Amino acid sequence: MTKKVFISYSHKDEVYKEALDEHLSMLKRNNVIASWNDRKLIPGQNWANEISENLDQADLILFLISSSFLASDYCFNVEAKRAIEMHANGKAQLIPILVRPCDWESCEFSTLQAVPKDAQPISTWDNEDQAWLDAIGGIKKHIAQFKPVSANLVSHVKNDKPQVKNQVLDWINDIEVILTHRKVDKVTLDNVYVALDLAVERQSKSEDIQIVSSDLLFSKASRYLVSGEEQQGKTSLLKNLYKEFLKREVAPLYLDASEIKQSDTKKVLSSAIEKQYLDMSFASFMEISEKVLLIDNLHAIGLNTKFRDKFLSSLNEDFQRIIITCNSSYSYIVPEIFALDEFEKYEILSLGHIKRAEIVEKWVALGVEESIEEKDLFDQCDELKSRLDAIIRKNIVPAKPIYVLMLLQMFEAYSQQNLELSSHGHCYQQLVYQAFDHAGVPKNEIDKYLNVLTELSWVLHKNDGAINQHGLEVFFKEYEKTYLPVDGAIVIQKLKSNSILAEQDFKIQFKYPYLYYFFAAKKIAESFTTNDDVKNEVRKLIANLHREDYANILVFVTHHTKEAWVLSEIKDALDSFFMDQEAATLSRDQLAFMDEFIAKIPNLVLEQREIRAERTKHNKNLDEIEHSDQTEKLGAVDLLATINRTFKGMEISGQIIRNRHATLTRKALLELANQSAMSGLRFLNFFIQISNTAKAEVIKHIETKLQEHPNLTNTEVQHDAKDVFLHITYGVINGVVKKIASSIGSKEASEIYASIEKAAPTPAVILLNQAIELHFKRNLDISSISVTAEKLKGNPICTRILKEMVIQHTYMFPVGYKEKQQLAELLNFSMQGQRLMDLKKIGKA
Repeated sequence: MTKKVFISYSHKDEVYKEALDEHLSMLKRNNVIASWNDRKLIPGQNWANEISENLDQADLILFLISSSFLASDYCFNVEAKRAIEMHANGKAQLIPILVRPCDWESCEFSTLQAVPKDAQPISTWDNEDQAWLDAIGGIKKHIAQFKPVSANLVSHVKNDKPQVKNQVLDWINDIEVILTHRKVDKVTLDNVYVALDLAVERQSKSEDIQIVSSDLLFSKASRYLVSGEEQQGKTSLLKNLYKEFLKREVAPLYLDASEIKQSDTKKVLSSAIEKQYLDMSFASFMEISEKVLLIDNLHAIGLNTKFRDKFLSSLNEDFQRIIITCNSSYSYIVPEIFALDEFEKYEILSLGHIKRAEIVEKWVALGVEESIEEKDLFDQCDELKSRLDAIIRKNIVPAKPIYVLMLLQMFEAYSQQNLELSSHGHCYQQLVYQAFDHAGVPKNEIDKYLNVLTELSWVLHKNDGAINQHGLEVFFKEYEKTYLPVDGAIVIQKLKSNSILAEQDFKIQFKYPYLYYFFAAKKIAESFTTNDDVKNEVRKLIANLHREDYANILVFVTHHTKEAWVLSEIKDALDSFFMDQEAATLSRDQLAFMDEFIAKIPNLVLEQREIRAERTKHNKNLDEIEHSDQTEKLGAVDLLATINRTFKGMEISGQIIRNRHATLTRKALLELANQSAMSGLRFLNFFIQISNTAKAEVIKHIETKLQEHPNLTNTEVQHDAKDVFLHITYGVINGVVKKIASSIGSKEASEIYASIEKAAPTPAVILLNQAIELHFKRNLDISSISVTAEKLKGNPICTRILKEMVIQHTYMFPVGYKEKQQLAELLNFSMQGQRLMDLKKIGKA
C-alpha cells in the first residue's frame, strides 16, 4: 500500500526540499510513497486547511531541520506540534532530516532517530548526493519497520483499556546501544532479550543460593526490589516487564527515580501518565484495578532520606504491585528503608551458560528464523558460544547482557574483516578502548592511561591485586622516575568513576578481572626479555598454574606477544607434569582389570531425545560446575595442585593453538599439541596405576560405606563395592580423554592431531583424535567413525567410550534417521523411540 508522505520545511530551505524530492523519485515511481508539500497548493485554496488536512492523512512526516525551520513559528508551533502528536499515538512516523547545522538538541523531537547517519547535516557532507542517499536509506528502513497502531503492542490491550503512546512503544524496544547485525537493519531489545536469573535474598551466607527466573515478576502479583550491578540489565528488565504487562492487560507505569525531585506522588505520577498514555488523567489511571508501578534506579532518587521514605510509603498505599530496581551497593541501605520492608528482594545474576546460549541462538537466528536449518543453527551457535566462553572465562569479562552482545557484534565484525574469530586479543583490546571511551579519556591521552594502567597492574600483581592509598602515592613517585609526571589523583579519580578501577576496603583494584589480566599480561609481554624481575615472576606464574588468576594472566600474555619464549616456557612446564610417568595408551592389557566390568554393563541404546532440551541440560551442568568450582586455592595439596596445573597448562596451550594456528609453524604447533596431549595422558596413566594398585583398599572403603544398608548381603555389598569402584575408574578415564580433547583441540589444526596419531597410534590417541573431531568440527562423519571403530576393535573399554561419544553427539546435534541406522549397525547398539518421535514431530507440524 502506498504511504502518504508529508514534507515540512522552511522556504529558505527550498533547495534542500527539491533535492529530497529528486532522491525520492524511485520510491514514487514504484508507488511506495506519494509525497506532499505546500508547493502543491493551488491558488485560491485555503492553504492552512489544506496543509492541516494533508498532514492528518500522512503516514510518514519528514522535517527538514535547520535554523530557519526552528525559527518558523508555523513549522515549529503548528506542523511540528501536530506531527509529534501523530507520532506519539502511532498514527504516523516522524523522521527529522538534518539539512543545516543548528541547535536542535533541546527540541521535543530531538529524541527521534534522525537521518543521515549520526545526524550529520546534509550541508556538511563532502558529497551531498551521498548524504541524501544515506538519508533515503534511513527513510526506507522506517517505511519497512513502521506499523500502524493496531499492529503494535497496544493491540494487546482491550479498547476500554488505556492506550500507550507510540513513543513509549519505541522506548520499550530500544536497546539503548547501537548494535549492527548482518541480517537486520536494526537490532531491538525484543530481538535479543532473555529472561534473567535472579537470586533470592539470603538471610545468612550459609544458606544455599535459590535461583528463580525474572518471569516470576509478572506472573506473581506482589512487590519486588531487584538489585544488580551497573549494566546488569535492570532497565531492560523493566522494559520487558512493561511489554509483558501490556500483553496481560495490566496497566504499567514507569518512573526513573533519577528524575524524581519532589515527594508529591500525584504530581510525579500525573507527569508520567501524561507522557506514557493517550488521553488519560491521573484519576482515571488510579481507578484501574490491574496496574503496576515500575521504578528504575532507586539509588539515584533525587530526594533526601525523609522525603524518599514519605514518597515510597505513599506509593505503597496507591499500588498493590510495585517493582523497583537499584544498584547492588544500594541494597546495603535497603534495611533502613521501612517502606521496603514488605518487598520481596532479589539480585540479578550474571548470565550463565544457559542464558548465554539463549542470547547466542537469538543472535544467530535473527532475520533467518524461518529458513535456517536446525543443524546450521546449532553449529553456528556452538561456534559463537565457544568463542564467547573462552573470552568470558569464569567471569573474567563480566557476563552481563551488554558485554555478551558487544562480543557477538565484534565476532561478526572481525569475521567480515577476515580477522580470526579466535583472536581474542582483538576483543579484549576493543573492550579496553570502550572502557576508556566510557571514562571520557581524550584520544590524545590514551597512551598515557595505557602506560599508567600497565605499570599499576604490575604493582597490584605484586601486592595480591590491590594497594592502599599510601601504596598508590608510592607508585606514582616511582612512576615519575621513569616516565613523565602525571596527575595521579585526577587519573585515578577518572578511572574509578567509570568502572575501570574500584575501591574496596580502602584499597584500589581493577573493577573487572579482564582489565587486570590484560594490563598485567601487557607488562609481561613488553618486559620479559629485558627485565629479570618479570622473568622470575613468569616462572612463578607457571609454577602456580593451579591458581586461576595466574593461569589467566598467562592466557592474556599469549594475546599480547608472539615471541618464542611464551611457547618455550609453557612447553617446559608441560614436560614437567607427571614426568615420571609414561603416557597412557589405554591398550587392552593396561585396562584388563576392567574387562569383567564392561562385559556386565548393559548395552548402550540410541534413544531419540529432544535436542534443545539436551543442550539446555548440558549448559545447566556447566552452570552448576562453575558455581561449585573451588579449585583456585589448591596450592596446599601438592597432588591436586599438580593435576590442576596439568589441566590449566593444556587449556593455555589450546588457547595458543586456536589463536595462532595461522601464524605458528607446523613444527611449533605439533610440539605444543603433542606435549599438551602427553601431559594429560601421563596423568591418566598415573591415575590408572594407582587405581589398579589401590583397588582392594578402595573397594574395602566402599564396602564399609555400603554396610550402612542392613538389607544387603555380604556378597551383594562386595559386588556393589566393586561396581562402584569400576564405575568411578571408567568415568575418570572417559572424562580425562574428553577434557584433553576440549582443552587442546582446534577445528583448524586437524592435520596436527592426525600427525600425533600417526606418530603414536595408541588407543588413547586414536580416541583423543576422534573426540577433537566431534567436539570442534561438530560433524558426525560416519566414515571417520568407522575407521576409528576398526582401530579400536578388540578393546572393549575404548570401544565403549567411542560409542558414548557418538551417542552424546546425536543428542546435541540433528542427525538423520538413515545416519542413525548406519551408526547403530556400525557400533552395534539398538535404536529406541526414533520412529515414534518422528511421527510425533510430523503430527505437530
